[in-house]
Amino acid sequence: MQPFSLEMPRRILFGAGALSRLPELAAGLGRRVLLCTGSGWFARSPWNRRVRELLAGFEVSALPLPPGEPECGALDGLLAQAREARPDLIAAVGGGSVLDSAKALSALLPLSGKVEDYLEGVGQGRPIPGPGVPWLALPTTAGTGAEATKNAVVRAGALGFKRSLRSLHLLAACVVVDPELSRDCPLPLTGLTGMDALTQLIESYVSRKATPVTRALAREAFPVMLRALKRLPERPDDLEARGAAAYGALASGISLANAGLGAAHGFASGLGGMYEVPHGLICALFIRPVLRFNASAIREDCGRLARSAAELAGSAPAAPLPADPVEWLLEEIEGLFRLYGLPENLKSFSIRPADIPEIARRSSGSSMSGNPVEVPQSVRERMLAELL
Repeated sequence: MQPFSLEMPRRILFGAGALSRLPELAAGLGRRVLLCTGSGWFARSPWNRRVRELLAGFEVSALPLPPGEPECGALDGLLAQAREARPDLIAAVGGGSVLDSAKALSALLPLSGKVEDYLEGVGQGRPIPGPGVPWLALPTTAGTGAEATKNAVVRAGALGFKRSLRSLHLLAACVVVDPELSRDCPLPLTGLTGMDALTQLIESYVSRKATPVTRALAREAFPVMLRALKRLPERPDDLEARGAAAYGALASGISLANAGLGAAHGFASGLGGMYEVPHGLICALFIRPVLRFNASAIREDCGRLARSAAELAGSAPAAPLPADPVEWLLEEIEGLFRLYGLPENLKSFSIRPADIPEIARRSSGSSMSGNPVEVPQSVRERMLAELL
């Protein structure tokens, strides 16, 4: 057997109704709670009120987070506010940006310096020396899998980079995945975040850093996520489908945290640092040219994913597998684009063609290194140009 390590949150609670365990879980960590929430659709959801009711017996300091992905300057200001609250724990209720912000606050509250000082490849690159304030993750979207990862993605806007705070000390003390929390998630957001999770399952499965455990997890979760994404446009409030999507996202987070990703997420780092393009859309757009580029190296793996999808549908082994499983996977992804009405390119984001070489150069981080095939600068530029 191939040697491997597996890094995960200490505890994961999954299923409808899991939210009701929040008081018990929080009580095990302290009394002063810093409640981090977003300002989007969930702020108006009845589940937002329910979270606050469950924390009524605690000393709660609310910290509404600004919209968009975490950014260095904004996080520095949030750190100052969080330190005034002196929390025993952080409860983060939201999508990937909220969870990543909470991770950063959790790790940096006891430390000095700016957020930028601790980012990989930026500033001083200081390590996270030890545990910070424990945090609880309550995801409200099925997308990034940030509830299960040990990194927080942060934009260094002034420098035009996206980089990570990364440490085992960033793992959540407990993850509560209750699909009820995502039931009112708007359908366009469901599509964007879901495509991110699906891309993560594909890329972590074929990653050159994959292990037997991550491959088993991603292969089992991929058809579950795919089927959920096909069902939700017809019935957005289908709790079973929401639960399946939540499971797919959680599995994608565990898998990527231990196996890495690939070129589609490499582009998300480079392009997302220079332009404000939704992360999920970048992944959805680039997974298609990346799959075509990787085709000869991943055809067998895509065949296994196709077989898993057939097994879940109850048609294997009677139904023949696709002649070209890479093309099958591309057709499935194209179908999701149509179902959710996702943009087919990046034209609406006013990306300057002159920036293509620099975007391609910056798309060379840790995600790109997991791609099954080396992606040269010239190929990255071509892929970018085709989508502008």
